[in-house]
Amino acid sequence: MKALVAALLLLCLGAATPVAAQGSPALRGDLAALATCLRENDRAPSACVGMVAVACVRAASSDQRSAEAGCARREEAAWRERLTLALQVTGRSLDAGQRSRLAAVQLAWESYVAQKCALYGAAQREGWQAGRQAGCELREVAERAIELVKALPRPERRRPQSPPQIIR
Repeated sequence: MKALVAALLLLCLGAATPVAAQGSPALRGDLAALATCLRENDRAPSACVGMVAVACVRAASSDQRSAEAGCARREEAAWRERLTLALQVTGRSLDAGQRSRLAAVQLAWESYVAQKCALYGAAQREGWQAGRQAGCELREVAERAIELVKALPRPERRRPQSPPQIIR
């Protein structure tokens, strides 16, 4: 078990090359769209969850229901990139014991999401299962990324200095 946690720790908290640097142009575009949405919805980042997937499904020329799973997985990849970066940044400020606990929490969370979304998908009608399960996984990954980013320390905003005043 410790070896598994250590492996997860290295994957999640290491200095790995970001996926976007290696990823497809679609992933880079999705990350850019997501970043823009998050900037515009700074106080309500959850409003951005699903925006890429919904646009992707609407653009599907064939059966939109069959496109749901692929589109949800496409957006999930962008949120996973953000989640991985948030984990890396979080891990940098922790000591070895805290990083180990963070990795254990992340591993437990991944297991929980897989089980939860598989159960949710299995409860759906035939033909809807894959899309609904993928949508569940997308929402969970996005909310976890948002949660971790909110917990990151914010750089202190410096107030602009007032212009010099001439006293006569």
